[in-house]
Amino acid sequence: MKLDTVMTFDIEDNTLHQLRERGEHITYTATSNLFYEGQIPVVAYLVISGNIHLTKNKKIKKTIGSGCLLGVKELLNNQPVNYSAVIMPGSDICFLSRSDFNEIIENEDDLSDKISQLLAI
Repeated sequence: MKLDTVMTFDIEDNTLHQLRERGEHITYTATSNLFYEGQIPVVAYLVISGNIHLTKNKKIKKTIGSGCLLGVKELLNNQPVNYSAVIMPGSDICFLSRSDFNEIIENEDDLSDKISQLLAI
């Protein structure tokens, strides 16, 4: 997958709020590696605020910001990511597990429909 086609999803405010309530949040005070190319994610990442640089061969190929959801397809399909991600200082990231998504799909029709629509893109 080329970085131009990396599956990041811009989330509307209401959906963002619902997802945000489910996961664990960390605010990073320093530049930090979120994951590396070739890893199979154990969580998906929701950018609450700040930026994440998506890199390939240590070069920034794309920057994503607030309201973006990253790694969902790879998480749900147990696939490795084709890029690395570096978090910028001051970024607040929400971690959403596979069980969070399974619970959403099973119990929350409105949110499940929104997530399914995003994944169908």
